[in-house]
Amino acid sequence: MPAWGAEVVSSNIVGYEKVNLVAGFNMVGMQFVTVGDKTAQTLSTAAQLDSQMSGFDDEGTYASKLQTWDGAKYTTFGWSGSSGTDVLEDDDLNNKWLNVDLEETDDTLDKAQAVWIIAEKAGTVTLAGEVPADDSVTVQLVAGFNMVANPYPATVKVADFGVLDSTYAGFDDEGTYASKLQIWNGSKYTTFGWSGSSGTNVLEDDDLNNKWLNVDLEETDDDVAFGQGVWIIAEKAGTITFTNPAQ
Repeated sequence: MPAWGAEVVSSNIVGYEKVNLVAGFNMVGMQFVTVGDKTAQTLSTAAQLDSQMSGFDDEGTYASKLQTWDGAKYTTFGWSGSSGTDVLEDDDLNNKWLNVDLEETDDTLDKAQAVWIIAEKAGTVTLAGEVPADDSVTVQLVAGFNMVANPYPATVKVADFGVLDSTYAGFDDEGTYASKLQIWNGSKYTTFGWSGSSGTNVLEDDDLNNKWLNVDLEETDDDVAFGQGVWIIAEKAGTITFTNPAQ
C-alpha cells in the first residue's frame, strides 16, 4: 500500500502538498487552483515530480507519465525532467509535462480532478497553489467512470467523501449499489457504494443515508488522503458536491 504523505503550509490561502508515489500507477487528486486568479492550473504548475525522476530518452520515450480521463478516453503526457536540455538542447522544456510529441500544451488540471501518475520508481510529486475558498464545489459526473478528488487539501472519511445529488439511487434489497466509489492502493481497489435514501428505505436506519458504505452496507473508518483521487462509477449523469471543511 502506498505511503500517502502530505505536507501543507498554508494560511488558508497558499500551500503545497508532497505526495509519495509508488513505482507504477498512482491516482493523484488536485486540491489547489492558480494563485491569485483561482483558475485551473497548468499541468506542470499543478504537479511537479521530484528531481530524481528521469525524463525522456533519445527516442522520445518517457520514464514517467501522467494520464487524464475525460469520461471516455485517456490523454497521455510525459515528464521531461532534464531531457529538455539533455536531449533537445532546450532548457525551457525541463521539468514539465509534455505531450507525446515532446511539446508543451495549454492543458490544465482543475480542483477536484484526479489523474494517473505512472511513475518509473518510488518518489514524490508536489501539488501547489491556492486553496479553493468556495464554501462548496460541485462537480459534474458522467454516467460510468469519473476520476474525482476532494477539492480541499484535507484527509476525509470515505463515508463523507462528497454528496451525490438527490436523483441518485442507493442500494436495493439485495445490497447492490447503483453507484460505487473505488480507491486504488497501488495494487488493488477497495470498493464502496452510495447509500442514498436506502439507509431508511432498506435498513430502517436514517444514520446510513447519503454516505459511502462498504460492501457490507456499513460505515467505516477508511480515509481518502491528501492528494488522493478516486473513481466514482455513477449510475447516470449528475453531480457530486464537496463542502469546504474550513467553513
